[in-house]
Amino acid sequence: MLRLFLLFVGLLTLGLIVWHIGPENIYDAAAQLGPVALLVMLIPSAIMYVVEAYGWKVTLGQSGKDIPFWRVLLIRTAGEAVNMTTPAGYVGGEPLKAHLLRKHHVPMEEAFTSVIIAKTTMTIAEVLFILLGIALWVWLLGGSESSSQTLPTALLSVGLLALVTAGLVFVQRQGLFTWLLDFLRRIGLKVAYLEAREERLKSLDRAVWGFYRHKRPAFCASTGLFFLGWIAEALEVYVIIWYLGGPAMALSAISIGALSVFIKSSTFFIPGSLGAQDGGNLLLLNAFGYSDVTGITFALLRRFRELVWIGIGLLCLALLGGRQREFRKDAQTTQAMVPNTFSLPPLDSAEVARTPVLRKAHFWQRNARVSLNERQRNMLNRVLDGFKDNLTAGKWAVIAKCSIPTAQRDIKELIDQGLLVRNEGESENTSYSIAAQ
Repeated sequence: MLRLFLLFVGLLTLGLIVWHIGPENIYDAAAQLGPVALLVMLIPSAIMYVVEAYGWKVTLGQSGKDIPFWRVLLIRTAGEAVNMTTPAGYVGGEPLKAHLLRKHHVPMEEAFTSVIIAKTTMTIAEVLFILLGIALWVWLLGGSESSSQTLPTALLSVGLLALVTAGLVFVQRQGLFTWLLDFLRRIGLKVAYLEAREERLKSLDRAVWGFYRHKRPAFCASTGLFFLGWIAEALEVYVIIWYLGGPAMALSAISIGALSVFIKSSTFFIPGSLGAQDGGNLLLLNAFGYSDVTGITFALLRRFRELVWIGIGLLCLALLGGRQREFRKDAQTTQAMVPNTFSLPPLDSAEVARTPVLRKAHFWQRNARVSLNERQRNMLNRVLDGFKDNLTAGKWAVIAKCSIPTAQRDIKELIDQGLLVRNEGESENTSYSIAAQ
């Protein structure tokens, strides 16, 4: 109910601003642009999406490196569309990104770790970008009355944002989900969904901590790429102001872009920051000497850009969903063809028990719908073919040519899916075998 009220207030605020400035004045300013100008205005945001997709890709683990960049870009664009259209504080699309990565055989831990780390590096880069914008604002407008009145509030807000970001990084290093479970238990609240997945959540915490400990260059690279993405947003400000005829200056564009991001982040609780973002952009451009018409036209053009990318993101989501439906249909068709192609004996027959080929055929027939990555499928085939030694994480890593943590994650996923079991009575160098089907 509160969000509906805020949405109504935002729409009313935007309507009053447009009515006060004059719809005809705004139309005259926008009509001078033409379709070519509108397309050119989308180029900086396209650059931003590409750069930020790279910023996310560098946080992916070994499995994610095999995913083509264009697919990572599609997944991120789809997730950002959900972020912009759901009332979840610009985080509603993050689980979707992890889910779509899982569909490309990225282990759960690597998928969610990359999403958590990328959101963190994006936020750190955003804080740095906002601080740069405030510094330029003070330098360019230091003597103005509006600057002296609003600067303390802006610095306090950014300080709180930086503090929250630092706290988030600290909690992640200590174990975000473990801390959350402990906190809920202390207050007497047990969430069945989280309790049932405690081990997986703790494993995810270990993966996040491992990233901070062992992959600091990737963390810094991701932060730098996201910062370049924010600079691309400042380029968009420069292009729009230039097309609207007002003197476009690079430093002013960076400051306006950063402060616009700050306004949007500060008003995340309003659906789409409607009204607040538009009024804030108007006031920003007024402070830099631009007219009301230029200010509100600038704000509406940025809304146009958001709508375009929401449409593109939903199209990406439809394409990715279509690929998954096609994949599931092919898997179901293959499974349906197996009994018709092979006349397999009953699973508990003596012939199956003494024939590895038949055991292997039955295994894959029963597990045709299970999503596996290439390493998991190859290693299971080796075991089914009669792997003579005990299968351990170390041997998995050597044969599959991956790290031991990756091998452990692969094995854990297979255990969770009921395909592998731990051999009993072993404390060190735990070995694993195929689960009874």
